[in-house]
Amino acid sequence: MIARSPHHEWLFAAGLVVLAAVCAASVLAASFATHQEVAVRITPLTAGATTTPDGDGIDVPANRVAPSIARLRFELPQADTQDQRWVVMFNRDIVEEISVGNAQWRGPTRRFFAPQADEGAIPSVFLFPLPEQWQGSVVLDMQVRSGVGSMLRPRVMSENTATRIEQRTIGLAMSIYASLFMLALVMLALFYAAHDRAFLAYFGFALSGLLMIAALNGHLYLLPGFDLLASWREQGIAALTMLFSAAALQILALYAGLRGASPRAGKAVTIACVTVLGIAGLALLGLESLRGALQVLSMIGWIGASFGCIAISVDAAQRRVPMALPIAFCCILTGLGAIVAELMSRGYIEDLWWTRRGYQVALVATAAILAIGLAARVGDYRSQRDRAKLAHEDSDRRAAREAARLALAEGLQAQLKSLAIGDLEWTAYRRVLDQLQRMLNLDAAAVAVFGADNHSLLVAEPTERKPQFARMVAQRQSVLKGLARTRSPLQVTLDDPGTPTTGAPVPAVVPLPLRSPAWGVMILERARGEGFTTDELTLASEFGRLAVQAIDEAHAAIRLRRSAEMDALTGALNRRTLDQWLARNFSEAHRNNRDLSVLFVDLDNFKSINDTHGHAAGDHCLRRVSGALSSVIGSNELLGRYGGEEFLIVSMQSTSDAARQLGERIRAAVEDLPVEWNGHALKLTASVGVASRWPHESAPNETIERADRALYAAKRGGRNRVSVAPAVFV
Repeated sequence: MIARSPHHEWLFAAGLVVLAAVCAASVLAASFATHQEVAVRITPLTAGATTTPDGDGIDVPANRVAPSIARLRFELPQADTQDQRWVVMFNRDIVEEISVGNAQWRGPTRRFFAPQADEGAIPSVFLFPLPEQWQGSVVLDMQVRSGVGSMLRPRVMSENTATRIEQRTIGLAMSIYASLFMLALVMLALFYAAHDRAFLAYFGFALSGLLMIAALNGHLYLLPGFDLLASWREQGIAALTMLFSAAALQILALYAGLRGASPRAGKAVTIACVTVLGIAGLALLGLESLRGALQVLSMIGWIGASFGCIAISVDAAQRRVPMALPIAFCCILTGLGAIVAELMSRGYIEDLWWTRRGYQVALVATAAILAIGLAARVGDYRSQRDRAKLAHEDSDRRAAREAARLALAEGLQAQLKSLAIGDLEWTAYRRVLDQLQRMLNLDAAAVAVFGADNHSLLVAEPTERKPQFARMVAQRQSVLKGLARTRSPLQVTLDDPGTPTTGAPVPAVVPLPLRSPAWGVMILERARGEGFTTDELTLASEFGRLAVQAIDEAHAAIRLRRSAEMDALTGALNRRTLDQWLARNFSEAHRNNRDLSVLFVDLDNFKSINDTHGHAAGDHCLRRVSGALSSVIGSNELLGRYGGEEFLIVSMQSTSDAARQLGERIRAAVEDLPVEWNGHALKLTASVGVASRWPHESAPNETIERADRALYAAKRGGRNRVSVAPAVFV
């Protein structure tokens, strides 16, 4: 099981709490109330412009061409200090341009979409400083052009008070921008680390929210490159609002797993995103004829997206998606804040910081809580990645072991094919130990095999450890035999037989699947503080099984080969195999200029035995003679049944004289052979013909022919004798 670390989510959450604390401090510091404001009376001078019920603001109709004019009247008290100055301040609403003045003085013209250098680095209000010497009754005309209609509330106050309000407004805005920008960067980094598209969707959500708020506050147009958006005016703001609405729907649907939980709802979200993006596209066309319709469409799209986000988060909360309930609460606050801001802009609600900026603070809170929820996906992704990594490593390990198993099986099959029967077990087990030592990082290993005929085999790796393993096997043979019968690998201490390991690593005993009464085990040692895993013991068992299987197959192949090479009656080589050996040995003897002799052995009067006692008696005699001949010949001679009662012996590296002496021993062995059949003693003799290879002979035909003539010469000479081929036979 993968151990999940819970710390990263809480560290991320702690960072967001600090960020929220900074933002909250900025909000609390933005106390815009002041006792130094001067009451202003507003009189509309343009048709269509109306004042608010309490008379503190004027509703300017939408008109890009002709400005709306209103008269402002107020009384300036005597300045408290010599350097005190009065200013007229407006909140930075979306207007084409605004200015104040009279016949004696006119202030600068301020534009929402084209901030001027004298407004500061981040202008947050429209400020019109009045002449320093003004006191008493003042009458000013305000001229405003607006593309969407605006509710303006002029405020007259001291310049110091206005500066403090502007600074606090800037501080609150910068906290909002910094929060969204930091969250966007963090999620972009998480996307590159985790490749989860939910993080990329969050990046788009936070970035589009940052651009939208900056555009609504009038700060976006101060950035290099973004001043181009000013050409779209209000329609550019509508496009950014729609872009944010689509991003909000998309990230919440991804976070809530909406498409998996409800495909129909997921399809509805997709349609909603396409719709609001379509509205954004229409807004970017910049068509003046669509300006009024786009205002309505963007408002509907914004409200619809807000309700959609609330519905998605509430549904996620009902499905117990982590953090869905606080996200739903913040979505509701954001939607209510947007409605309050819209009512404030129309003059129905007092213009306060929380009515103007409250939805922006709620949006940051929503983004922060959503980021905390997404941070948990990092842990899930890491767990999935770790599981995938372990699965990949396990797959690679299985593939490597399967490749090693196949290589071992093929190697054993190829290597054992050419070995003598006495070398099969040692070679197979040595190869297995070498392979296991590399794969399992063993310090030492051994194979101990015991057969029913008291034959035993001990193979050790490294070879210098063989005496130690020999003593261990001798002392604990009964324990090892009992473990071998279990057929299950086990780690046990051989110092205290049969006791399972509980402390330091102990050797592993792996039984070999030998047929009873034979038994055997592999002993694996790793003395560097490491035990053996179940997979490692399984691998060792599989390798042991492959070795036993390869040995059995090699034995079967040898038996099959021998059965094909041997005469079924006598156990000597058959005629076909004998011919192959003759051809090969003659070729090698000619190439190396070595001696080689051929002896023909034929039983005398054998037909009379078959006629008198039957063919079964004849077969019995042939078997007895074959055994006698096998006991006489040495390791450099081959015995084969050439046909009927005729045997042929090939004597390698044998001169003519040595071959003659071998023929005499063969003749004597047959003559002295006691044979009995059904209570009757059978007397057997044999005639032997001998011929040696001449230097120019590379094939056996001529030598065999001379040996055959020598055999008939022995027959004609009275039988039971040896005749060596003379030159006269050529």
